Formats: sequence, C-alpha cells, structure tokens
Amino acid sequence: MKKLKIHVSGIEKLTKEALGILSDEYEIIYVNLLSSESLKASLNECDIFWFRLNHKLTRKILEGAKCKFILCAVTGLDHIDIDACNDFGIKVLSLKNETEFLKEVRATAEHTMCLMLNLIRRTKLAFEHVESGKWNRSLFKGSELYKKKVGILGLGRLGEIVANYAQVLGMDVYYYDIEQKNADKTFIKCLSLENLIEKVDILSIHLPYDDSTHFIINKDSLSKIKKTAYIINTSRGGVINENDILSKLKAKEIAGYATDVLYGEPHIENHSLVDYAKRNENVIITPHIGGFTQESIEKTEYFIAQKLVSLLDG
Repeated sequence: MKKLKIHVSGIEKLTKEALGILSDEYEIIYVNLLSSESLKASLNECDIFWFRLNHKLTRKILEGAKCKFILCAVTGLDHIDIDACNDFGIKVLSLKNETEFLKEVRATAEHTMCLMLNLIRRTKLAFEHVESGKWNRSLFKGSELYKKKVGILGLGRLGEIVANYAQVLGMDVYYYDIEQKNADKTFIKCLSLENLIEKVDILSIHLPYDDSTHFIINKDSLSKIKKTAYIINTSRGGVINENDILSKLKAKEIAGYATDVLYGEPHIENHSLVDYAKRNENVIITPHIGGFTQESIEKTEYFIAQKLVSLLDG
C-alpha cells in the first residue's frame, strides 16, 4: 500500500515522539519553501502538509491543492484561510479547542510572565550594559509586580494560568471576558473592557484573534489607561492597533509595551514598532516564541500526530 506523503515545512525535524507513530505508515519529506509558488507546488505534491507559523495559507495558494490535510500544532489559525479549506475539502488539524490537553501546555503563560518582569524591571538594556564592561546599577531602577493590579483580558486557558501565576507573585488580579467564567473568587471581574483598562497597572492580553477582536485595543479603548501602565501581548498582533500603541508610547501616555506577536508577522521589514523598539527601552518584542519550548513542541507534535493517525484509522 502506498504511503501517504507528508511535507513538513519550517520544522527542522519532527520530534521522536511524533515520528514514532508516523514513520512506518507515512513518507515524511522536509521541504524548504521560500516563495508562494514553491508553497503552492508543495501543496500539490503531498497528501498532508505540516507547518507552524511560517506560511500564510490563503485561498489563492490553497486552490487546486492535492493536499487534503493541514497539520498545525497551534491554537490560533488566523494564518490559514479556514473557509477556503472547507470549500476545497481540506481538513485542518490543530490545537484549537483542545482544552483538556492544553492545560498541560504552559509555555506561553510562562513567557507572558517573562515579558512582564523584563519590562517592569527594565532589564532590556541591563544585559548589554554589563556585557560591555559596565556596572552602573543606578541606570536600571525598576518596579515590582507585588501589589500591582494586573488585568487579564480573556480569562480562557492561558489567561487563567497567567492570573494564577500573578496571584502567586502577590498581584491583585482583575479580568474581563465576554463569556461567563467560573473564576477564582479572589479574581475581580470587570464589567467592560474599558473598566478593566482604567483600573490596572498591567494589562495582559489573552484573546483569540478573529473579526470580533481585530484591533480591539485601540485609541478609544485605551483612552483612560494610566500613564504608568504597561501592556503585555502574547495572543496575536491583530488584536492591537499598533499605530495607536505607538502614538501612546511617543506621547508618554503608557509606560511600556512588551509583545511576542506583531500584525503581519513574519514580514516585519520597516515595521514602525520594531523601529521604535530599537531606540527605546520600554518596548520589548520577541519573535513569537511564547509556545516554542522543547517540552511544548514534544507534547503538541505528538498530540497532532495522534489526531492524524486516529482520524485516518477511524
């Protein structure tokens, strides 16, 4: 029986845990796709396409594809045209809505706390300062998370984990979510997004990205934010109007911004926020590495491989 062909893009090598249940039944080919033309050709040469966040699968690219399964071990699927996949009979296997499994995947929540601490403690330039042979501690007086009010925007899986981490650090936790949540009774519920924003010292964003959350953080929703407040974003770049954030930063109407995501990533050439970050210490940007840990990759790749095998065997 002919093996189904899997093209793997943007992944140097699948983990041994995933390969353990795939290698005998599937032909796995690692591809280096540098253009939309090569991506489209790859989708026409394989049965299954496995990637992370390194491509934007548009309707134009998906149209006419031989590939019938797309595997992506992430929760946010704004880089895949799901409507087009449905129209073309392509099944997408991801981590979206895999709530129970995802409770054990905490890398992004940990990275959120990492960004929060680095921003408020002003460590961005401190590392370089010491590595250049200097030792002037007076340049880097920061602040503490203890007793700060943190606002969790979106009390889903990640939001709740971050809220629990923040509470362990002695922070007061506020939250806003459009859905009714059985939240810890010590978390303080806010009745609106604006109500949350005006109360907190740090806003941490944990929203799914779709039409309803596109640019939900903008000049209007930020109108009452404290000038001393910080914003952390580990969801998607599209939930924030980055031009409005930049205006707030330049006007010194917020204290700082740390993000793991940008709107339009990975194409960030001439990105105004990146340019600002080069010249200012109160903006920290990491290249969407929140969930990119060894433990997370092992768990999620194995889970996706199991989903594929179970689906095809079933």
